[in-house]
Amino acid sequence: MILKKLLTIMILILSIAVFTACESKGPAEKTGEKIDEAVQKTTDKAKEVTDAVKDKAEEVGQEVKKSTE
Repeated sequence: MILKKLLTIMILILSIAVFTACESKGPAEKTGEKIDEAVQKTTDKAKEVTDAVKDKAEEVGQEVKKSTE
């Protein structure tokens, strides 16, 4: 019975500690977020460039096809 009460109290204390620790962001977390944003921007830009190249390749392919007909 005492063990159950101690376990319950420890779980409550741990839960409180976890929730209060999440409120403020440390320098490592802020740096991680900046890295995530940079990676996302780079990925988005790479997709834009890839799409533009694909579109241009399709245009060139159509022009080549027209010229051989």
